[in-house]
Amino acid sequence: MNIIALGGVNLDILGQSDGTFAFGDSNPGRVRFRAGGVSHNIAAELVRLGHHVSLISALGSDHASMTVRAMCLSEGIDTDLCVPGNSGPGVYLCLHGPDGDMIAAVNDMRGMGSLQPEAVLPQLEGLDMDLMVMDCNLPEDTLTAAARAWGNRVPIFIDPVSAFKARRCLKALPFVSAVKPNLTEARAMTGRESAGDCVSALLDLGAKRVFISMGAAGVFYASEKERGVCPAIPLPEGTSLTGAGDALCAGLISGMLKGLSDAECAGEGVRCADARLRRTDAFL
Repeated sequence: MNIIALGGVNLDILGQSDGTFAFGDSNPGRVRFRAGGVSHNIAAELVRLGHHVSLISALGSDHASMTVRAMCLSEGIDTDLCVPGNSGPGVYLCLHGPDGDMIAAVNDMRGMGSLQPEAVLPQLEGLDMDLMVMDCNLPEDTLTAAARAWGNRVPIFIDPVSAFKARRCLKALPFVSAVKPNLTEARAMTGRESAGDCVSALLDLGAKRVFISMGAAGVFYASEKERGVCPAIPLPEGTSLTGAGDALCAGLISGMLKGLSDAECAGEGVRCADARLRRTDAFL
């Protein structure tokens, strides 16, 4: 299957202290550089599942961009369709304590401003794709324009990314096949509180299938045909959940491409997220 991943790619700089984190001081620990960003992370998981994925994001010829390109290539992700960014790729700087929990982070996504409709839509023309996944790191106009242009041709899947950015995709919802917010993002998008009320509101806004991730409570799935909750797979206490959401998206997408029901797609997503969290490369 050929998939287009349109959205964020970062150079992740991840630091983890060996002991209790001391603010205002230098902490011994480990530092790792890796490719990140929501669309990149979903793409990497989809490649693991056997799909061919082309990433469309902001990457230029600067050192950081070339580093990220090489990292993507090593993961089997095609970056030939990327457009030059105003300031290279996004950069995500994150500090973790010895238990893997995040202490603080800074995310510089200025380069995503390069992904305006006039830069992105020509890259999509003439492509042979089976599905397109977008994330809300994209400008609102680009999300809407791409969804309008391609929603009647291929399935479109959207990850809202964060509560702050989630409302960017509201105008695109009538043209997309599925949207996967977490509960916080779903509340920001709808103004509702419960997962059930959120999915009803998102369906009313035009989404055809809704999957709300709820952490240990599982995934609430809904469409006109069915509605229910797929339970999460229990994890050892203290397991870091970093990466679970992106892997969940990959599993959902893979299930959609197989023609599975909403419940079956949710199950595929939960299993993919669980496999991600149990891998030894989940953080450092």
